[in-house]
Amino acid sequence: MIIKRIDKLINTLAQSPYWEIKITIISFLLVQLVSFPSYNLERDNFSDQYEKSLNIFSNIDHGSGKSHKAKMNVRITVPILIKILDLSPFGLIILKNITGLIFLFLLLKLFLLIIEDKYLSILLTFSSAFIGFGKASIIDPGQGFDGLSLMLVLSSFLLNNPFLIIISLVVGFFNDERAIISAFLFSLYYFQFKSKLKIKNDNRYPFITFVSVIFFISCRAYMQFNLGMNASIDGVGFTQFLSQINSISIGYFMFLEGFWIIILYSVYLVWNTNKKNPLFLLIIASFMIGSLSSFLVFDHGRSLIYSFPIIFFGLSYIKPIIDYQMLKKIIVATLISCMIIPTISFGGKSSYWSFYSFPTQVIRMISGKY
Repeated sequence: MIIKRIDKLINTLAQSPYWEIKITIISFLLVQLVSFPSYNLERDNFSDQYEKSLNIFSNIDHGSGKSHKAKMNVRITVPILIKILDLSPFGLIILKNITGLIFLFLLLKLFLLIIEDKYLSILLTFSSAFIGFGKASIIDPGQGFDGLSLMLVLSSFLLNNPFLIIISLVVGFFNDERAIISAFLFSLYYFQFKSKLKIKNDNRYPFITFVSVIFFISCRAYMQFNLGMNASIDGVGFTQFLSQINSISIGYFMFLEGFWIIILYSVYLVWNTNKKNPLFLLIIASFMIGSLSSFLVFDHGRSLIYSFPIIFFGLSYIKPIIDYQMLKKIIVATLISCMIIPTISFGGKSSYWSFYSFPTQVIRMISGKY
């Protein structure tokens, strides 16, 4: 009975005015319900960003290459926003949440573009609200702004104006260079499925991405060699990979949670229906290389989420092969799996971070533990 009522409610929402906005808000509230951060309004909570905002184009004492500050020396997007908008810690938290809202809205738009069904697109968006990449902007109350890069790269793929695409990509790269992984996967997606993306006929996304990457690399080279802005990479490399090799399996599993149903089933279908081609094999190889490279750094849980575009490949491969009812069953199974598997971030050999739900945070507030 409850399932039928939920099903009816979703169908009603899908047919209502401004349904995309309504679903985005509901998805955002779901994120807050299952993973409500422990907010800290002290400037020390964003100390690296504030320090860099005072010295954006000069070198700062970044300490160990294993530290967040070492990378902050060249990740200048948020410090620039702080400088221009005079953002307080509360302002940065608002920025994170706005970024999360926009990201969920863009996810819904792309799911709809691929699936061409409002109901299933809504279920996929709800699924995203329960896993790491879907709530990356919101669950980290501190100095991580990965969600901003994810949102900018996703928006670049849905934009039509080449200049706006370049701006989105370059700003995303300067926030975190790992966004290049997402942009590269979206470029491969364009090559494979451009005939189905009516809005992408003229903007030559892969070429624009290539130009953006070259521009970013040139700027980074200028910053290092002319401005002396260094980013030490101590602790990044094969030694780090070997030290946490035991975490690879659980890291991969927690990266996509229930969405692995779609990915693995799509690989199975394509492989067994003789629809594989060199580009399909390149996509698989690129995903494996890009995601495995995440384990070259300590915070591999954060790095893995930049490979999230692989889910769009999975959906695009299976949709033409199976009927609607089978597709619905797969997506419902994905949603249920994402709901029951808790979001846990991993780093290093044995470090992990879980997240409080909103009801749990209320209890902590009452007991003075928030």
